[in-house]
Amino acid sequence: MGVIKIADNIISPLGLTTRENYQAVKEGRTGLCRYEHFDDIPEPFTASLIDSSVLDRRIYECGLDLQSYTRFERMVILSVWQALQSTDIDASSPRLLFVLSTTKGNVSLLDPRIGWKDEGRIHLGTSARLIAQYFGNPNEPIVVSNACVSGLCAQITAMRALRSGRYDWAIVTGADEQSRFIISGFQSFKTVSAELCRPFDMERKGLNPGEAAATLILESSRMGCHGKDLLWHLENGAIRNDGYHISTPSKTGEGARRALEAVLHDEKIEDLALLNVHGTATLYNDEMESVAIFMAGLQDVPINSLKGYFGHTMGAAGILESILTMAALDDHTLLATKGYKHCGVSHPVHISAENSITHKKDFIKILSGFGGCNAAILFRKHPVEKEGMVIPQPLHIAHRVEITPMQVVVDGLQVTTEHQGAELLTELYRRYANDYPRFFKMDPLCKLGYIASVLLLQADGNREKDTDHRAVILFGRHGSICSDRKYQTTITGIDNYYPSPAVFVYTLANIVTGEIAIRNQLKGETTFYVLDKENPKLMEEIVADAFQDQATQSVLTGWVDLKDTQQFNAKLYIIKK
Repeated sequence: MGVIKIADNIISPLGLTTRENYQAVKEGRTGLCRYEHFDDIPEPFTASLIDSSVLDRRIYECGLDLQSYTRFERMVILSVWQALQSTDIDASSPRLLFVLSTTKGNVSLLDPRIGWKDEGRIHLGTSARLIAQYFGNPNEPIVVSNACVSGLCAQITAMRALRSGRYDWAIVTGADEQSRFIISGFQSFKTVSAELCRPFDMERKGLNPGEAAATLILESSRMGCHGKDLLWHLENGAIRNDGYHISTPSKTGEGARRALEAVLHDEKIEDLALLNVHGTATLYNDEMESVAIFMAGLQDVPINSLKGYFGHTMGAAGILESILTMAALDDHTLLATKGYKHCGVSHPVHISAENSITHKKDFIKILSGFGGCNAAILFRKHPVEKEGMVIPQPLHIAHRVEITPMQVVVDGLQVTTEHQGAELLTELYRRYANDYPRFFKMDPLCKLGYIASVLLLQADGNREKDTDHRAVILFGRHGSICSDRKYQTTITGIDNYYPSPAVFVYTLANIVTGEIAIRNQLKGETTFYVLDKENPKLMEEIVADAFQDQATQSVLTGWVDLKDTQQFNAKLYIIKK
């Protein structure tokens, strides 16, 4: 069953519609500009930030009452509302699924200067629920918080759900707002450039943060959409971990290469108009992508990066850049990579600083992110139609582990322990995994997920078997809130400003999946979902959908949630075909 894009929207400093944004990019304009002393950040940086007065003016013009919503939520709601205006879809239909892509959502509310009283809004699931409720949708929304690849993972999640037949439509929306929290964190890694970014260039000095909200409305082809052969189809998607490092991409580009090869399997390379890459303009990302492109045999396919126009828009990136590439190819245009002059990567790439003409339509969008995750989607204008719904395969739970502050249970048997709370996790490490000192560098969420995975894989007895085909798909409510609070204390006030990369990296909820993948060299899919509450039925459906990827043979999955070091719960399972 096919999945069709029927509407879209982009909100960025370059415009409030897809058309405005595309026209600006085609003309070579950028939303990036230099900021000094922004939000009391000591170091200057270049970024693409939305003017709040422009955003609020458009909201007023559209007649939307969004006074009770945060700036992040207003960006998302406006983008979704504008995308819906070109359709006759009822967003309140129970046959419609909301999927939100974001890395940090309302994290700026942790800043004591803001004085926001509703602490629950910090949780991504709560924010997503309020957004879905604004449109009257009765379903629990799914939040994908998978670092930089979130936007592609959200599209893949929606594509699978539509192919399962459970839904007829999906609204996939992504956004992040920049703040002292996020910008200082990336600066702590020395990856932010004070100048305009230069993807793949020999003089590149780092990324530029960006703000945007972007929305895709998808429909199942079984709905009989008129003119569907003229619309864009999401043909195939894949997520792969490289099992290398939580904050540095693999030097071999293995994860990105495997994601590319997975979506390419029946595509003729000569039919590809373009490979739209991540292209952050950081030293290691662009080098890794050049290696992956070469190893996948795609070195002769034109590539481009859109970061020179929008910056790195995080949760919006995978959606925004997919939409812009569709618009460009509809206009027979290969967009230039702004900022590029001279090749600065070790493997040849077919890249240009000028727009050019193409009459091809198929393209691949790829992203890579912290936690070792990589994702790719193949888009086609003239798709190979898939027959019928995807029939779920028989699955079985092989093993179970549950850890709370008070007890540990493995396959129904309680494990005798001496300690409780945070000390319990250390006790379990000493007893069952006392050979991985990195454990002591992990944040509490990762310690919880890691120890639960150790017990689970020991029960399975096949830790080193079929690692290329085992996925790690985790769910939670509080995400990285414990590390978020810790990091916030390092940037509160001018005289108390010492952002640490060792703390900041753990403010990404998906790092727990990366820690598990890296320790066990798992090279399959890794994804972290945030839900407003534990929902076994929805979790089961998402995991079953993951087996639509034929490479997936088993999934390490379950609920991993930690509010603080004394309040946590892990329920992990191994599910096999």
